[in-house]
Amino acid sequence: MSNQLMRFLAVALLVVSCRSEQETPADTSSMMMDSTMKGMAGMHGDSAMRDMMTRMQGHMGMMDTASAATIQAMHPMHRQMLDSALTSMNDEMRRRNMTPTPEWTSLADSLRQDLDRMPGMSASEIPLFMRAHRDRMMRFMQMQRTMMGPPRTG
Repeated sequence: MSNQLMRFLAVALLVVSCRSEQETPADTSSMMMDSTMKGMAGMHGDSAMRDMMTRMQGHMGMMDTASAATIQAMHPMHRQMLDSALTSMNDEMRRRNMTPTPEWTSLADSLRQDLDRMPGMSASEIPLFMRAHRDRMMRFMQMQRTMMGPPRTG
């Protein structure tokens, strides 16, 4: 596991464990979103893209172990992270004069539809849905890596 991912997870755990009894999961997700989004702002290039994908993988891993109530509270943060990730990936492709494949576009649309469906889900629907959503996100990031090719140097 990369040092950056370890740092992100450590900060996330620290934020969650240190929050006061009065704070809600939404308060915690807001704090985590501020930190994560600052790290994703203005990203471009191979290194930034890899860093963003690493952060997204860490975020998805954290959501794997979260309760349904926490996932529901984290939805605004997750929506913003995913929107930023999709925008960054699309911008990087444009920067390289690449056209998204139909599969890439379809998977991106599916991820956006996931975000629209999440708020209306019951607590019992969320765990199964999140596994499928995480799988789509991981496939999407792998597709992006394959399309971008090996990291460029210099």
